[in-house]
Amino acid sequence: MQENIITDVLVIGGGAAAARAAVEAAASGLRVDLVDKGIFSDSGTSSPSLWGMATTFNQEDSDERFFEDWTRCGGHINDQNLLREIIAKAREAAEGLEAMGVEFFRNPDGSRSLHKRVSHSAARIQMVKVHGPEGRHPLVVLREEAEKRGCRIHEGIMITRLLQKGSHVMGAVGISPKRDFFVFNAKALVLAAGGCNRLYPNVATLVDDPKYRTTGDGLCLAFAAGAPLIDMEFTQFRDSPPRGALYGGRYLNALGKRFMEQYEPQALEMAPRYRMVEALYRELKAGRGPIRWEGQGVGDGEGPSWMDKRTAGQLKEEIGVDFQRILGGTRINERTETPVLGLFAAGESSGGVHGADRGQGNAFLETQVFGLTAGKNAAALALKTKRREIDPSQLNEEEARIARIAGDVDPAEVTKVVQKTMWQRVGVVRDSSGLREALDKFEHLRREKVPRLLGDDVFAALEASNLLLTAEMVARAALAREETRKTQIRNDFPAADDNWLKHVCITNEGGEVAISTAPIS
Repeated sequence: MQENIITDVLVIGGGAAAARAAVEAAASGLRVDLVDKGIFSDSGTSSPSLWGMATTFNQEDSDERFFEDWTRCGGHINDQNLLREIIAKAREAAEGLEAMGVEFFRNPDGSRSLHKRVSHSAARIQMVKVHGPEGRHPLVVLREEAEKRGCRIHEGIMITRLLQKGSHVMGAVGISPKRDFFVFNAKALVLAAGGCNRLYPNVATLVDDPKYRTTGDGLCLAFAAGAPLIDMEFTQFRDSPPRGALYGGRYLNALGKRFMEQYEPQALEMAPRYRMVEALYRELKAGRGPIRWEGQGVGDGEGPSWMDKRTAGQLKEEIGVDFQRILGGTRINERTETPVLGLFAAGESSGGVHGADRGQGNAFLETQVFGLTAGKNAAALALKTKRREIDPSQLNEEEARIARIAGDVDPAEVTKVVQKTMWQRVGVVRDSSGLREALDKFEHLRREKVPRLLGDDVFAALEASNLLLTAEMVARAALAREETRKTQIRNDFPAADDNWLKHVCITNEGGEVAISTAPIS
């Protein structure tokens, strides 16, 4: 079966950036459609997240100070034009959420409750009320608003290809689990399909449910359409369970040693997250695990009076390392435009915002500012763009590609090998030898396994293929950047090198991953 859908703006994704884009695009009165591989507002990484949002409401703060903190955190790899746009529109984004019904915590006197968190030199984080009779998750609010404004929502459809005429996108092809085809003819597209939280086996506990999986689908769509990707080598991990340092906890290895004294003698457990993760990784790699917390109340299950019981219980657990997200993605400008005409990108599908590390609350802010920007600008483009007819040959090519997914290799086998290889060879600490071994493994999978993927679960097959391509992009970018910078840690290049104050750029050359560099904007 094939269903043809005519729209003005097509939003691909179902997280915070996609939802805000749909809301803003629909405000124009145009026909807006949103398509989600899962259930809109209950898939991807936004649904269980979106707790704290960085803002600019602190009267003792300034935009310039926020900008300096953000670029320092990102290792000065961030595109400065993007940061200035986000910071300038931070209040508008937050107030827009409040106008729709999202509630942030406030002080007893009614003023905004602002908190200082990792990478911020001032109190900027506003926490969202998401529990109890008053709290409503931002995604739930955004979905209701999108529907109220007339956005049509399509769930359980995976976009597999962007349709193009020359350098301009004109729609997309999607399929259902039953292999029904959906053809979207659109004047403008917003790519906000998330990142790749399944890239490593140690998925963050918060998003380990299969319904939250992201497998690089949006990144691969951009790559196939000819859009460049940047900063893919920067992958962010975290200690798990987190938060112990906030309660005075100390890391102890199996020898009973407080090993952070060796890695960060001044900051200790309050060091930047990437340094905490590196220390954990090296201790575990050296066989000095398990790692545990020690501190006031830690170990008795109760904890100090100001420590909640859940956290006190977590601090009794062994400490490990979880993967959070890739920090790079499709290159955009401050209007969220990609170099592919008609294609906008936002959220984890885009790159250039966070650079080499990410500050707490900045990602939530990014989704709202650039989701808003993408939706508005996509609608503005659609208003003045003539509809293009879809080339039937592209549909035939995609249908034939999907039909060939009928082999005997379980997609779970490919996924498992990719994840294991990424952790062992492209993990927290890297070197040339391990990265080349990973690329050899990925090449073998691409040539020997992907053409033979089992098609009983077509989504699983496509996801395994996308995961593999994303892994290759990360590994090639990591190999190219011959320095250590924040989350990119190279044993063979242990120092930062200012000659690398530029982006590693990935482009599609005949289906192969090509590497170059690009200046920071």
